[in-house]
This record gives sequence, structure tokens and C-alpha cells, in this order.
Amino acid sequence: MNIIITDKWNEYLTKLSDHQKDIYYLEEYVKLYENENSKALCIVCSEGQNVLLMPFLRGEVEDYFDFETQYGYGGPITNASDKTWIDKALSGIKDYFRDNRYICGFIRFHPLIDNAAFCKDTMNVIYDRHTVAILTDKGDEDIWTTQISSKNRNMIRKAEKSGLIYKAEDNLESFPEFIDLYNATMKRIGADDFYFFDGDYYQKFKNDLIDNSFLATVRLDGKLICSAIIMYEGDFGHYHLEGSDHEYKSLGANNLLLWKSACRLHELGVKKFHLGGGNSTSEEDPLFKFKKAFTHNLESFAIGKEIYNKDIYDRICQKWERDNPDKIVIFGNRLLKYRY
Repeated sequence: MNIIITDKWNEYLTKLSDHQKDIYYLEEYVKLYENENSKALCIVCSEGQNVLLMPFLRGEVEDYFDFETQYGYGGPITNASDKTWIDKALSGIKDYFRDNRYICGFIRFHPLIDNAAFCKDTMNVIYDRHTVAILTDKGDEDIWTTQISSKNRNMIRKAEKSGLIYKAEDNLESFPEFIDLYNATMKRIGADDFYFFDGDYYQKFKNDLIDNSFLATVRLDGKLICSAIIMYEGDFGHYHLEGSDHEYKSLGANNLLLWKSACRLHELGVKKFHLGGGNSTSEEDPLFKFKKAFTHNLESFAIGKEIYNKDIYDRICQKWERDNPDKIVIFGNRLLKYRY
């Protein structure tokens, strides 16, 4: 069994089928989140025809490393079906991290690939919340009649009667308008800095991922009132970043955008359109309930908290707690608390 860490891993993804991988695993996507504090890398375990890999963003703390998986979803993926081999590979990866000065790693597992299921025996997997995914494999009629709620269908009809116009832009031509709308939305809801991106991020996205995305737009009398980046690769599509003008909320622009985008993804051969979850873990979360109005299909999102060198990790955390007592209430339960 061979285990390496590399900054070029797309060639390994070709060994996996469409339901075993996703856009979140592409080099081009993960490298969007590189900065002076984070290096995009991938750990790869291979033996014969079997391969298991996990991209991540490596950070540095003192003379050691830590990591977290990329924005969105990640965790180990594999083309192997032999559970014994998978467990052996995952154990080998843990040993590799431990032996190469990694103290810990935070993982956001992928709900559609459900990699948490084959990791739970060897990793610290923690269920977090349900997410929502529209089943797009059977077509528009199935989505409209068997998945979207009657109240939601009425909102979509209202949007169309109100003169709202949907368009899917393959060339992302309205990107500048979208960025302004997205940033205004994040400011309005008081979003954390984590959800804001600089100009380089959007330029790299447009340069490297234009063939795996489209910009969904909804306009009223020419004005952009709702827009989202929709990403796709193989079997899966994703509702990535979204912005909307709160003044027009009652017209159902978001409802129209998601319905039409689901239809567009079906045309592209996508089998599931992942909308994500709510702003909290509650099943009564308003955003979660809004997304559930599009389908009965729920997925399970889990996180992983791995500690490879406990003594060093504990020492670093204890020092952070002594130096930052005012931050313990907010960040104290996070694995990478000392980054704040």
C-alpha cells in the first residue's frame, strides 16, 4: 500500500465513477481556498486498482500541521468496495498524518456520496444535520408533481405571473452583478467573514470552473433580484453561493430560481441537485424548511474531528485558552479553536 501527499491529484479522480466523486474534489475547486495560511493538498492511498483519496487545506501551527477539508463537502472517497481494504487505507492515512507532524484534522463529509458511512468504524464521525437534495434523474414532470409541495408550486406560479425572468448563464456574464448582490446579502444577514470572498476567488472560479457551473439569474424589469452559482460534476449538482434582494422576497424569486435550476441540471444529466441544509441543526430551521418544500429527499451531513497527536494538540489548545479567555464561549468547541 502506497500513501503520498500531493498538490496534483486530478489524475486519481479519473479512477472513480461519477457517483464516487464530485466537483468539490477537483484540484481547481480546492485551490480556490488556498491563501498564505492554507495549502491545497491531497492524501492518496493506492494499491493495485484500488485508490482512496482526500483533498484538504493544510495549515501550520507552531512547528506542526493541521488541516480542514475544503468549503462545502469533502472527506475520503474511493473506488474500492472491499471494506477491509478501505479500513486498512483509512488506518494507514491516520498513521501517515501522525508520523508527519499533523496534530489534527477537521472533515466535512459529503452527504450525497455518504462517505461518512464507510469511515465511521475508523474515524470520529459525528452526525450534524439533514440536508436536502432534489432528485433530478427522472425529469421536470417528476420534480414538479411528486417532489415540490403545492404551496411551493403556487409561489413559483406567482413569480412567473409577476414577470420574473429566469436565465441560466453558461458564460457567467452577470458575475459582477452577482458578486455585488451576494456581498450585500451576506452583510444584510450579518454573515461571518468565512462567507466573503475576494476578487481573486471569483476570477479563479470563472477561469477554472466555468465548464462545471452556470450562473442562475432572476430579473424583474431587467434588474437582478436573485442569483446563484450552480456547480455540477458527474451525478451531482450544488447550490453554491446565492444572493437576493430582500425587497422582492414576496415575489418568490428564490423559488423560481431553484425550480428552473433543477430543470437545467436534469438537462445536463445530473441525478441529484443538492441544496444543502439550514442555518442550524434544527429540523424547524426556516431555511431548511424552505428547501424541504422542493423535495421529500433528505440526506445526512456529518463532520469528523480527528486528533493525531493528542499531547501536542492539548498543549496548544490550553495555551490558546489561557491567552484568549474571551473567545472560549464562541470558539471553545471547535477543533481548530486556536486559529481564532
